[in-house]
Amino acid sequence: MERDRWTKVIAVVALVVAIVGLSLGFAAFTNQLTISSDTSSVNPSQDAFNVRFSTETGQIKTGTVSPTLNPSGGVPVEFTGNDATVTGERSITGIGGTFTAPGQTLTYEFYVGNPGEYDAYLKSIVYENAASSSTPIKCEAKDTTTPGLVAAACGGFELKVQVGDHTTVTGSDNSISEKKLAMGAYEKVIITITYKAEAPRADGDFDVKFGDIYLNYSSSDATA
Repeated sequence: MERDRWTKVIAVVALVVAIVGLSLGFAAFTNQLTISSDTSSVNPSQDAFNVRFSTETGQIKTGTVSPTLNPSGGVPVEFTGNDATVTGERSITGIGGTFTAPGQTLTYEFYVGNPGEYDAYLKSIVYENAASSSTPIKCEAKDTTTPGLVAAACGGFELKVQVGDHTTVTGSDNSISEKKLAMGAYEKVIITITYKAEAPRADGDFDVKFGDIYLNYSSSDATA
């Protein structure tokens, strides 16, 4: 009887040891894997903002633009206008002509288009001073022409720029707002050179020089 009792005790002890051993055999291990991200940058290409001049609407096209000559008040019509050239480098060259009397006007019409990937906003129209001058228009007497008469006649010249429904006359406008040129849109640009009918005459030939004009567009209409 005593022997049987001790046999049962040993069996129970052995079972407890076996359970502990089983628990140790199935102990869990863990690892944590980490994914870290670095800073990402967005660098849009300047080429995606693309406002250009064009000789026609609906597509960017380079070439020449002939002016419309407008005599008024029966003045002579012998004056001539140069063909302007719309280049692929966002510029127009060659605007001008030969005037023979007050009351004559040259008018050029072309387009500014936005084939880019952003809406564009006209922010300013800037008149640069003529070369070696403190004003956008400079007149120089030729040969024996009287300089004083040339100076008086020079005041009768006007250069007007109209972009869409915005017009600037002979001076810069640096505070233009809400003039959007949407993606894919085109609008007309009109350049007018006028020798006013009431302008005094000089007693000979003289040259009239104009400074460059810049149309400045931005991808944002926000003010600085």
